[in-house]
Amino acid sequence: MNRLRYVYTAVGGALVGLAGAAYSLSVKPGWATPPTMQGDGWIALAIVIFGGWHPFRVVLGAYLFAGLRALASAIQRSDFDIPVVLLNGIPWVLMIVTLLLVSSGSIERLLRMLPRPLQKRARAFLQSDPPAALGTRFEPE
Repeated sequence: MNRLRYVYTAVGGALVGLAGAAYSLSVKPGWATPPTMQGDGWIALAIVIFGGWHPFRVVLGAYLFAGLRALASAIQRSDFDIPVVLLNGIPWVLMIVTLLLVSSGSIERLLRMLPRPLQKRARAFLQSDPPAALGTRFEPE
C-alpha cells in the first residue's frame, strides 16, 4: 500500500514539474503580458471533484470548462453588448454552482425526478469514488 502511495506521489510530482516547465516555456519575456493562470489550480481541483475522481469524467469537465472560456472569449469579440467581467466570470460561477449541487445532495433529489430506468443509469454514471486514503494521515511503517 505504501509503495503505491510513493509511486503515485512521484508520478504526480513529475506531472506537476512538466506542467511548470511547459508554463515557464510559454511565457515570453518582454513588454507583452504573460498568459494568466491565476485560480486555475482551484478550478482543476473542482473539476476533479466534479468528475468524481474518474479520469474520463474529469476530462469531460475540463473540456466543458475550456469550452465555456472559449465561448466567453468568442462572445467578447462579437457585437453583443455584454460586460467583459460578466463573460469572464460565467465559467467560474457555473463551476461553483456545480460543486454546490454535487456536495449538497441536490443531485440525488434531481435524480428522483427521472423515470426509474434512467435513475439507475444516471446514478451509475454520477457515482463518486474518492480515494480511500483521502483525508487520512500518511504514516510510513
